[in-house]
Amino acid sequence: MPPSPLAQRWAAVLIESAYSPMSRRKLTQHLEEHVARLRAGHDVPAVGAWLVRKRFTGPDSLRRTLEVLAPEFSPDVLGALASGYVRATRDQLFAEQEKVKNSLLKAVEDAQRDLHDSEARFAQVFASTAVGIAIFDLHGSVVEANEALAAMLGHEEMPKELFAESDALALAAVCDRMISSSVDTDRREWQLTRNNGDTVWANVVLSVLRGSDGLPKFHVALIEDVTEQRMLQEWLRHQSLTDLLTGLPNRAWFTDKLESALTSGEPYTLAYLDVDSLTIVNDGLGYAAGDAVLVEVARRLRVALPHAVVARVGGDEFVVLIHGSPDVAALATLIDEELSEPVYLEGAGVAVSTSIGFVHAEGPGIDPTTVLRRAHSTLRRAETGGKRQWAIYDHEADLADRARFARIAAMPGAFENGEISVEYAPVSWVSGSLAFVEASLRWGVSRHEEVVAYADALGLTSRVGQMMLHDACSRGEPVLIRLSRDQSRDPDLAAHVRANLRACAFPASSLFLALDVRSMPDAEENLDVLHDMGVHVLLHEFGGGFAGLSTVDRSPVWGVRLAQPPSERLARQGMALMVPLLRSAGVHVIGGPGDPDELKALGVDLVVS
Repeated sequence: MPPSPLAQRWAAVLIESAYSPMSRRKLTQHLEEHVARLRAGHDVPAVGAWLVRKRFTGPDSLRRTLEVLAPEFSPDVLGALASGYVRATRDQLFAEQEKVKNSLLKAVEDAQRDLHDSEARFAQVFASTAVGIAIFDLHGSVVEANEALAAMLGHEEMPKELFAESDALALAAVCDRMISSSVDTDRREWQLTRNNGDTVWANVVLSVLRGSDGLPKFHVALIEDVTEQRMLQEWLRHQSLTDLLTGLPNRAWFTDKLESALTSGEPYTLAYLDVDSLTIVNDGLGYAAGDAVLVEVARRLRVALPHAVVARVGGDEFVVLIHGSPDVAALATLIDEELSEPVYLEGAGVAVSTSIGFVHAEGPGIDPTTVLRRAHSTLRRAETGGKRQWAIYDHEADLADRARFARIAAMPGAFENGEISVEYAPVSWVSGSLAFVEASLRWGVSRHEEVVAYADALGLTSRVGQMMLHDACSRGEPVLIRLSRDQSRDPDLAAHVRANLRACAFPASSLFLALDVRSMPDAEENLDVLHDMGVHVLLHEFGGGFAGLSTVDRSPVWGVRLAQPPSERLARQGMALMVPLLRSAGVHVIGGPGDPDELKALGVDLVVS
């Protein structure tokens, strides 16, 4: 199997940037395996260590490796690879340090015995290594340094004063402390100053070189330039905390900022924004246009709120952190006016609005994730009123929403554990004789309407509906089942009904299915198909609107189940006039539960007990 283009490109840049006694074919095979390991996310740092071990450590090897891999791997994977590379390089540095230290010690202690050989070995290491080496006397002055160190500090030739004055004083101070504290090794990352004033980041290992009498003689510093790795780490950190599309901070960065702000104890206001109708732009003009809108929203928010912290925390969601407790109504108006100015994309003037949830936060001890959740919950409450709405956090409303959402979230487990049951109530003709029973769902204190609403919210509509349908058909007696809006327009509804009728040997004529009138006209095809199967089809939640009456007029509806009777006089009069109209069209009218005498006076045919 030929190697992948990625492995071939990677092999090419490694061969160009460093020398290693390995054929291109063998190198490509190894890199093919490493690409697979990176894609799987398995022991990624080991790939960086492998590059060092195989001597792909040229000045550009790591940078060019990351340039090749960046289009196909996330910053986290690239960071892990770079971390493994840096760690292996550091280990190699420590090994070189030990090698140099031992060579130096050998040169001093064995000077009388084989001075020539020892000096030759030391000179070879000192001159050929890529690591900067400096030898200091006990006062911290440089006795000798190699060319690699001079080049690292920006000198073309070995200068009289190798280190900048501040760096020389700092190194001398560390040497003094090592002697006074009897510490033989000091390792740290250091900022050194180049000849031109630029900064070089270096890993510095300082060691005490002792003589045969055990007393300190010199200090040896091994210095490795890690500026490129440092810059890479900073870049990866920036990438991990920045939204790549808009350039705004992302959720991780904003959460840290919010935590710091709340810790101060000062008042802050958090606004959670959702861009309205971005889906329309994406579907109408394309995702590139949608991305352009998001970039423009980010820019305008920063312009309109120059002293606020603005971040993008989701696909079309932004957050704004404002110091103090501003007038949120004025703030919402300001944001709306700023975003209402159209931006022209592909010849179309596109403008968006936002829905906003505001939370005032003050005092230490407040969890930032709690504040974010409250703001998001307030946003969702605002969106129930339509587009371009805003709301302020309400503690009581939030408690009620959390309790409801928690119960909805627990519904799948309740369904699997059999906590949701089917109950039956008699439906009688006004004469008193039983017509059929009505099935309804029950989950603890939650009645049928709540249970089906929860199921619709979680996408459990079909499973719950099939359970109720199977239970009802298994009883073998005529039964009425009310379907939710989602169940009523489910394209697989007829197939589910047919399968249950067949499995339970239940006659279609004994099944009364009430579709939600609010699902019309989307569910009219289901209504027609079910009627053709021999099922009695009804409409429930019927309030007498024009759309409902039109459905009754053009569809084979057996009956309607009235919505809860209104309390207003005029509405009740309208209901009383509608019932005879429905009955004159040959439609059975079901009322209740309620006062039997009142329902009979209304003129219904059947009553739910």
